[in-house]
Amino acid sequence: MARIFVSITFLFVFILGTSQETKITISGKVTYMGRALPNANVHIKGTTVGTKTDAKGKYSIEVFPGNILAFTYLGMQTIEVAVDDMHNIMDIQLSEHVEELNEVIVKKRKRKSQKELLADYPTNTNLIKSSWGIMDKDRTSYSMRVIDGKNLMSSGIDFLDALLAWVPNILIDRVTNPLDPRVYLPQYGSTKGTVLFDVDGFVHEKAPTFIAVQEIERVAVLTRNGAFARYGPRGAGGVIIINTKEQTRLDDLGVKRIYNNSGLRDSINDQLAIKQAYVPEIPEYIKEYSLADTKEKADQIFENQKTRFSNSPYYLLDLSQYFKDTWGDNKKSQTLLDNMAHQFAHEATALKALAYRYEKLGSLESALQQYLAILKLKPRDAQSHRDLANAYDEIGNYQKAIHIYSRYELAVNDLDSVPFDKYGTDELMTTERMNIIKLNAGKFFLESGSFQEITANPESRVLFEWNNSAAEFELQFVDPEKYYDSWEYTVATKESELSAAISKGYSSKQFFLDDDLKGEWVVNISYFGNGSQDPTYLKVTTFFDYGTVEQRQSISVFKLAGIKEDSYLCRINTDSKLFIE
Repeated sequence: MARIFVSITFLFVFILGTSQETKITISGKVTYMGRALPNANVHIKGTTVGTKTDAKGKYSIEVFPGNILAFTYLGMQTIEVAVDDMHNIMDIQLSEHVEELNEVIVKKRKRKSQKELLADYPTNTNLIKSSWGIMDKDRTSYSMRVIDGKNLMSSGIDFLDALLAWVPNILIDRVTNPLDPRVYLPQYGSTKGTVLFDVDGFVHEKAPTFIAVQEIERVAVLTRNGAFARYGPRGAGGVIIINTKEQTRLDDLGVKRIYNNSGLRDSINDQLAIKQAYVPEIPEYIKEYSLADTKEKADQIFENQKTRFSNSPYYLLDLSQYFKDTWGDNKKSQTLLDNMAHQFAHEATALKALAYRYEKLGSLESALQQYLAILKLKPRDAQSHRDLANAYDEIGNYQKAIHIYSRYELAVNDLDSVPFDKYGTDELMTTERMNIIKLNAGKFFLESGSFQEITANPESRVLFEWNNSAAEFELQFVDPEKYYDSWEYTVATKESELSAAISKGYSSKQFFLDDDLKGEWVVNISYFGNGSQDPTYLKVTTFFDYGTVEQRQSISVFKLAGIKEDSYLCRINTDSKLFIE
């Protein structure tokens, strides 16, 4: 009976949310390699409603917030984008339909030694030997394709022609200098330079056309951030790594070869060391306060400004922080936050940024009220339910938190075609619910079906949440041993491994840092905007001793405004258990 009641309640919330929504018009342009793509299909996923782009690649379609728009074209990769009620322009760039590689994120992992990887090389075709070390396609967080030499055809001038069937976007320039062909990967930024070659651990600036196709054991294509991270600026145009059969024979005979160029690694570390901290662009209205040398002058500037800027929630958020941090005026700071909550009560993105601010200030009850309002605005988003449950947990109402998690799971299993946590899409909820149960066993009643086996996680956990689902960014993690892992939330990842989670409305990601790697982890960020002039607010919660009675956490909120690449964000020391901005 309880199960039926829960499902009907959740269905009512869904129907209530849908009935209050109105259609919006989404328009934009579909392109391929910068050129307009006419007659591309644009349709609402799961329906027969759709349209086509005109001769200039432009389209317009009416949708409901929460619908998923699919962009398709023969021979191109399909892109699916979740619609929200904040953005009406979607410009889409399609790419050729080639097999994309899975991304691997920073999670608990037992890193194999180079000696162990070398022993695995003959049987593990995902391994490639490079000047940086032996790399495993299944353990990297960037795109890397590994091709078995047996699959390369010997027809053509040299091995570059043999790669054409496996790397269809490759361009080979034999006209400029026939004896020294130049190789480009245009999909990954040929304007940044030609392809670099790494043959059996030795780097070549020129294409090693002297290598016969029959002598190639394995080839890997490394692109974008992975190429730059491993090879520095020289790898900006991409890297092709070649392992020859002769070197493999030497390895099998026990001839010592160290696949690790420490000098190159040091140079990459130097590149990392000079990263500048991410500093958001300063709004013009904040710059005016540089003239205020007294609190009275600041108040006067505010009175002169507020009619011009108070229609922006982020103006009120910025000014609240300014008056608190600069003049210690907590009363005015709180009034501005209250005004924001009232004035923008129907803007979920703004309310989430406000909730982050309240959490940072320790005003957990106020944060809870914002999450309650957001759930009413976005009842179909899994993130809304997760945020509310987490807010109840923060104020100590564990029973309510567990109830919301369980209600959501039951409703999804009853009403959704994809069961709860299928393919790991609800991993965040599962982790947090199980942690509440583990830390508070016996303090509350467990509803039927809400308990499952609790698996041990690493004790250092980092949770990233962002208020705007249209934001695009990349996080780079550098572990204490100076190895690199990256995770992207961009158009590319939204159309691949994240699409299922995004369609459910998640805008968060958790990472567990390896317990075996004690010391300082560095987190860098590249921010690519959110399609509007509004900033994105990124909340970073760091947990130490996660899942134990000594668990503690710290919250930082970063304002992202202005596109910037390769910037320092924060440090996490898992040895001293400190978070450093």
